[in-house]
Amino acid sequence: MTRVDVEAARHSGRWTRRRPLTVVAVVVSAAIVGLLIAMALSDRDGSSAGSRERPEVTLPMRIGYVPYWDQERGFDTALLHLDFFHEVSPVWYSLKATGRIVLADAENTTVDLRTVRYLQARGIRVTPTITNLLEGEWNPGVVQAMLHDPRAVRRHVRELVELAVTQDYDGIDIDYEDLRAVDRERFSEFLGDLAAALHAEDKVLTVAVHPKVSDEGYDERNQAQDYRAIGAAVDQVRVMTYEYSWETSPPGPVAPADWVDEVIEWTLTEIPREKVILGVVLLGYDWSEGRGGTIGFEEARALAREHGVPVRRSADGSPSFTYEDSAGRRHEVWYEDAVSVRAKVAIASRHRLGGVFFWRLGGEDPHVWAAASDELQPPRNGYR
Repeated sequence: MTRVDVEAARHSGRWTRRRPLTVVAVVVSAAIVGLLIAMALSDRDGSSAGSRERPEVTLPMRIGYVPYWDQERGFDTALLHLDFFHEVSPVWYSLKATGRIVLADAENTTVDLRTVRYLQARGIRVTPTITNLLEGEWNPGVVQAMLHDPRAVRRHVRELVELAVTQDYDGIDIDYEDLRAVDRERFSEFLGDLAAALHAEDKVLTVAVHPKVSDEGYDERNQAQDYRAIGAAVDQVRVMTYEYSWETSPPGPVAPADWVDEVIEWTLTEIPREKVILGVVLLGYDWSEGRGGTIGFEEARALAREHGVPVRRSADGSPSFTYEDSAGRRHEVWYEDAVSVRAKVAIASRHRLGGVFFWRLGGEDPHVWAAASDELQPPRNGYR
C-alpha cells in the first residue's frame, strides 16, 4: 500500500467509518449510483455464511483492496462492480508484539460483516488484510518482536486462524512491511506455519511483498522477503509493483510499465506464475517543494480543470501535469487512469499471471474496470 495514503486521508476529511446504507442519497449527481448500491445491499442481511459454498478459484484473479480510512467509497466500488471482482481484501487488522490481533485503528476501523456476507454470497472471496499499520503509523517493530519470539509466533498463528474461522473469512492476507534482512528466515518460517494451519481449515493465505528485480533488491525490506520460500508456502504472492516514484523522490510515474515488467520477469524466476498477483496502483502523487502527497484520479482531474492545464502522457500512457498554486508554488502531478492501468494489466495477461490486485478502491477512474476486463479475458489454454 502507499505509505502516505493514510496521512492524506486524515487531512482530506475522508477518514470515515462505513455508515449504514439505509437511505438513498438525494443529491442529484449521486442519485443513480446511490440507487444501485441501495438495491445491491437491500437483501444482504438474508445472506448467511452457512448457505454458501466456497467459491471456486478462476484465473486470472481480480482483487480489490478496501482501506478502513476510505471504506465507504471502497466498498461502493466493489458493490457496483460485483461481476468484475473475484476477491476483496478490507484493511482492518494489525498486531501487537505479543502476536495478539487488534484493529488497525480502534477509533476509525469498522468491521462490516454485513457487506462481507453479501460479497461472499455472490461468489466473491473476502480475505482481510493484517498489516503493521497501527493507529495510523507503520510499525515494523511489532512484527520483528513477534517473529523472534516463538511463543508470540504460535499465538499469532493461532489468533489468525481463529479470526478466519470464527468470522468465516475465506482466508488471510498478510502485509508486513519494512522488515530487516535479519528477519528473513523467521518471516518465511512464520508464513509456512500460518499457511499449514490455514490450509487445515480450508482457508487461503496471501502475502503482499515489496517489488524487486533481484534477491537482494533495493534495500533491507527486500532482503527480508525470500520470494522462493514465500511462493512455496502461500496461495498468492501479491507483488506491490508501484512506488517507483514516491513521496520524497523526484516527481515521476508511480508505476512505469517497463519497470513493472522487469519486476515481474524476475519474480517468475522464483514463484510459479499462477501464484503471482501483479499490483496495480490507482493513486498518484502531487509533488511540491520536494515532497509529494497522495492523489486519486478524481482529485487529479479536478485540479487540472481548476488550473486549466493540459494533461501529458509518458510513453506507457501515464498521465501528468504541472500547475502553480495560489502561493506561487510549482506542483507536478503524476496519477493513474484507465489508459495507464491498462498498460499494467496487459503485463499480467502477457505473462499469464494468477491475476491482479488494485490498490486501492475508491475515487478511481470509472473506466478502469472496462479497460482491465478487456485485458484480463482468460486465454483458452493456460488458466483454469
